[in-house]
Amino acid sequence: MIRRCIAVLAVLLLALPAVAGANPLAGTWRLAADGQTVEIELSADGRFARRDIGPDGRATTVTGHWTLADQAPWLRLVIEDWSPRQACGLTGCAEIRMLPGETYRYALRGGDTLLLEDTGGRLAFRRAG
Repeated sequence: MIRRCIAVLAVLLLALPAVAGANPLAGTWRLAADGQTVEIELSADGRFARRDIGPDGRATTVTGHWTLADQAPWLRLVIEDWSPRQACGLTGCAEIRMLPGETYRYALRGGDTLLLEDTGGRLAFRRAG
């Protein structure tokens, strides 16, 4: 009986990536406004990568893991790494710091528009892939 339970548990654990792949938020999302482009890839395995390109062409990349809240439409990004780590100018260099995470209220519209909202306002991303 215990072996059968272990076998069933192993099959369920192996199936988790396939179930995660069915998440409609998984994919690549892009937003372009005011000369800035933001692209975020939400992988089915729970990883994310976000690339922000400013009007001057400089890019910032942030990576980590993403999860959805169980009871509400909340997307949580846990930031694990970013680049660049410092910004240099006329007066020298300064360390770039990141908060450990970001939380957004989300809504998926028509399968190809992802609305993300936080205290800074609402952003509308289009599915890019």
